[in-house]
Amino acid sequence: MLSFLLFVFAVAAAIASVDTTCGLNVLGSLDSTKVSKTKYALVYIFFSTIGGVLTGLLIGGANVLLKGIHLDFYYQPVIVIVFAVFIVLELSNKAGLLPSGNFIVPSKWIKDAGYQTAALWGHILGMGFITLQAGVLFHCYVLISLFAAPWWLSVVAGFCFGIVRGTVFSLPFIRTIVYQMLEKRVSRYTALTAARLTASYLLLIGSIILIIIN
Repeated sequence: MLSFLLFVFAVAAAIASVDTTCGLNVLGSLDSTKVSKTKYALVYIFFSTIGGVLTGLLIGGANVLLKGIHLDFYYQPVIVIVFAVFIVLELSNKAGLLPSGNFIVPSKWIKDAGYQTAALWGHILGMGFITLQAGVLFHCYVLISLFAAPWWLSVVAGFCFGIVRGTVFSLPFIRTIVYQMLEKRVSRYTALTAARLTASYLLLIGSIILIIIN
């Protein structure tokens, strides 16, 4: 069950990351690059995947340490409590209080988007924790990954996060959908943010229920 949730949150966090300034800038760079858009996207996806794997290795190391001091025995109450806190943070629009990277992509990267930019940008965003994250889904993915067994599942989840994050930014029809959702409003949010928040609430509540009944 925990393995299932790990991959669900890894993929969800990767998709949700499009609802960030960095994510939107990537979409813009792909549209404006002077080199081959297909090659640019492939380079970006490749290095985003490498970044995700590196993060997975880091979390996998922490996973082994937790097992060494037997804190993994308490993963169920920890996850339930933290997820409940995450729900409160999302509802109160305070998710920004959680630890997050603050690297801001230089505007030059967007203006002069080339293969070197795609490689560097892909690697940074694929790692996940260097740039700002939208909401709590990335933190959920990291938390569950810390307790996953065996440890190498963290690496596989990191691979999934990286390749999905790279791919969703690179597919033309995804970019079209994102731009359309940015133009529509749902209450005080864009349709893109509203969809992300709805997915967050459903995943968090569903996960809490699954953990409690298992």
